[in-house]
Amino acid sequence: MNPLFHSVRWRLQLWHALILMGVITALCMLAYRLAADERRERFDRELESFERSFMKSFWEMPFEGKKDDRPPSTREIRERMLNIGDASKLPLELRNLFDPDASDRTYLAYWDGAGQILFRSANAPECLKFPSQQPSDEARLRGEFREIIHGGPRGFRGIVGRSTAADRAALHRLGLQIAGSGALLWVLGLLGGWWLAGRAIQPIEAISQTASRIAGGKLSERIDIAGTDNELTRLSQVLNETFDRLAAGIERQREFTADASHELRTPLTVILSETSRGLKRERSAEEYREIVSNCSHAATRMRTLVESLLLLARQDGSPEIRREAVDLSSIAADSIRLLQPLADQNGICLKSNFQTARCHADPQALSIVAGNLISNAISHQPGGGEATVSVFSDDHQVILEVADLGPGISADHLPRLFDRFYRVDPARGPASGHSGLGLAIVRAIVENHHGTVEVASVPGEGATFRVTLPALGA
Repeated sequence: MNPLFHSVRWRLQLWHALILMGVITALCMLAYRLAADERRERFDRELESFERSFMKSFWEMPFEGKKDDRPPSTREIRERMLNIGDASKLPLELRNLFDPDASDRTYLAYWDGAGQILFRSANAPECLKFPSQQPSDEARLRGEFREIIHGGPRGFRGIVGRSTAADRAALHRLGLQIAGSGALLWVLGLLGGWWLAGRAIQPIEAISQTASRIAGGKLSERIDIAGTDNELTRLSQVLNETFDRLAAGIERQREFTADASHELRTPLTVILSETSRGLKRERSAEEYREIVSNCSHAATRMRTLVESLLLLARQDGSPEIRREAVDLSSIAADSIRLLQPLADQNGICLKSNFQTARCHADPQALSIVAGNLISNAISHQPGGGEATVSVFSDDHQVILEVADLGPGISADHLPRLFDRFYRVDPARGPASGHSGLGLAIVRAIVENHHGTVEVASVPGEGATFRVTLPALGA
């Protein structure tokens, strides 16, 4: 296919040209047909008017030898027809009948019932013959002559006709004028269509150029939709929103990569520094055990961080979740039993308030959610305290709440609390065992289960995390 027609503008122009040509051709043919019909009807009316004028003059002429008021006999009419040769007795418009050179003028001829010629105008064509068919008072086209055959009383027949050469030439000129006007209109329509097509696809060109600049790295570029309101404007709005999400996602990815690199850099630095220290000189077995222990602790930290990153990567996008009917209270109870030693170590009293709350979900993923929230409540009360885990149902929803009596969270931190690598207390870094990914993992899992996670906190009074999921059958 010609690359020229890959262009939307050329395709629009082609369809516009074809449709416009069809419409203009139909209109030109209609105009020509109407003009031809009007000319033919006018031609026939002129022939009939000419014959009526002739017959009127014929009957107004006195009949020689006729002394009474009775109608003229057939013999008298025949004699009048045969002896009508004096053109001076007729009006001016009828005198061309006696001029042999007036071949382009209207002619007349009359026959009696026996086919004998009674009157034949001097300008009548040589091929004119007695009409053998029954007169119908309808016009006929005989070669270049248009004629009307009339029947009269006593078997008389007459023909009035005229050459159509001049009229056909005029009609031909009219056809050329109509065709020329149509062609000119088609060209003007093409120019207008090209301009309109250009205006129509101009926003598409702007969209394409903006998308190219964004693909080239200018993520702040957006499609200008000021002063427009049409389908392409709405498309531009959707694309701008898509570009916003794309830019935000890329920015989050950059931040995530930078934060992950920062988190991994610390344990790597520990491992490198410890191995370098061990290689500088001979050391005692106790010193080597200390170096290996530090390297093991750093490697464990790296493994935990990598596992968290892999879990987040699996939850991003559209993961395939293995769903089954589970009781959220049973999952929360298992998480409490698993974390009870950590709670005892930190002097935390774990309380539970469970009701049956069944939902359709991945039990392993929900175990991670419950474990992260309970572990978070324990780790934020290092001096001992209390945490309450509640599970219940409410209006086609199942709800998991984890509340602690810790120091609480300032309102400034709440909007970013579920961001990756975000920490309320910057001092609680890798050394504390917190990667800043726990709550981000919780949000990713809950959202993939079509649920929501919220936090409410008052500084000095603790914090409450609330996970809401669709109930089984909702």
